[in-house]
Amino acid sequence: MSESKRLELIAEAVRYCQRVSAMGMPASAFSKALREPIHFLWERRAGSKTAAAHYRSRSAVGLSFGNGTLVYDHAVPFIYLQRRLLALETVDEPSIRALLQQLNLIALITKDEDQMLRSVGLNKSMPKDWDGNDPLARYKEIGIELMPTREAVNV
Repeated sequence: MSESKRLELIAEAVRYCQRVSAMGMPASAFSKALREPIHFLWERRAGSKTAAAHYRSRSAVGLSFGNGTLVYDHAVPFIYLQRRLLALETVDEPSIRALLQQLNLIALITKDEDQMLRSVGLNKSMPKDWDGNDPLARYKEIGIELMPTREAVNV
């Protein structure tokens, strides 16, 4: 499927979520309608979770999925991307692509590193002083060193 077609389908999901949100539906009831198209049409367009990852922690080098030690983590928790997409006045391919490239970055971290994020309340939120620009701020806050992967699809 072409990138344009994938973005068109994600745009439809955004429009749907905007409509039902405006009608009063709580985000918990529609967020999956946005999360799933983004996951399967954008993040996983190259196939595997490993190929979707833009970063890997130094501790996660050499680990693979299947034994419970590797975690697929959104560098910026999905809720931030969801809010920005729902706030778009013009829902079109360029605006969606820009937000996905800015906020939809995947990191592979260890289960222990994921627990570290949880222990300081950064598993589903960005640091309180986050400037909105550095998508890796959560990891830097607690000292998780990330390295770019070669597998990631160019965004």
